[in-house]
Amino acid sequence: MEEVNSKKQTDSKIRIVTLALVVGIFIGSFSGYFFGYYLFASENENTKNQLTTLSEQINNIKIEVVNNNENTNNTIEEIHGRLAQIQEQIDDLTEEISNSDQYLIETSNEITSLEAQIFSITEQIGNLEDNTEKAIQDFYSISNENISLSLLFEQVRESVVVIQGLIPQTPTNYLIVQGSGFVYNYSGNMVILTNNHVIEDANSITVTFTNRITYDATILGSDPSNDFAILALDAPQEIYKPLEIISSSTLKVGHSVIVVGTPYGLEGSLSNGIVSALNRTISLNEIIITNVIQTTTPLNPGNSGGPLMNYYGQVIGISTAIVEESQGIGFAIPSDTILADIEIILG
Repeated sequence: MEEVNSKKQTDSKIRIVTLALVVGIFIGSFSGYFFGYYLFASENENTKNQLTTLSEQINNIKIEVVNNNENTNNTIEEIHGRLAQIQEQIDDLTEEISNSDQYLIETSNEITSLEAQIFSITEQIGNLEDNTEKAIQDFYSISNENISLSLLFEQVRESVVVIQGLIPQTPTNYLIVQGSGFVYNYSGNMVILTNNHVIEDANSITVTFTNRITYDATILGSDPSNDFAILALDAPQEIYKPLEIISSSTLKVGHSVIVVGTPYGLEGSLSNGIVSALNRTISLNEIIITNVIQTTTPLNPGNSGGPLMNYYGQVIGISTAIVEESQGIGFAIPSDTILADIEIILG
């Protein structure tokens, strides 16, 4: 009877130890996965301590029952095997955490390196922008002796046209108005750009090219507030020689410019000068126009609507007005305003 009681007590102790072991295993495992890296490290140490305590208890039990129950010995050996497996898992997780630390360090170093490269590239872009702006200014500063204005004129002359219209004065009398314009390619559609005051209130508007062929024109749209208008023609594609329009935002006072137009009906006239001021405000036919370019390029009646260009032959404005009884002062609508109006009218 005592042997039976002793065996029951031993089995009871083993069940208690086994239950404690299972609880310890669940606590160690789930704490590690749920609470992450830092909580796992702490729980890992606690689990190790619990394992040590349990191992000591099992050893004590083993001493008591080693000679009484062979089944108990087998159970204890199984528990030791499971303990060894758990210890091995703990070691693997610890190694993974260590590797994760190294990976985080390497990743952090890579990020730092990339940030340094981005900063360097940003500086290089800034330097390139500064150098580009300087190159543009240097180009505009070249003296006229180093630029072939005659060659430039030959490149752009066929793009500039003469515009005429008739404004009724009486049932039998008409006022002939005349100005300039130039060809522009808008998304594959060839149009003529000019000033609004050149064609305003006019009938029978015509456009004449350098080959002296004349075509009837229709008004696609206009913006009187910027003295701008767009015409369309029914002409063969090969006659059109469009000019390029670029942003006027890079213009500086002192930049060299040219104007090609038809002053007094004299087709194919070129004049050159410099930008003498920016952001002027002028009054034209009781309309206030702002952000106007002022130049020293001589303008005469008939020049209105002609292109204001840089020495690359790129349009940076449209000549719009002269100051009466002035010497060498002209004005032009900047190309940024022109481009915005084109999108509004044609877009």
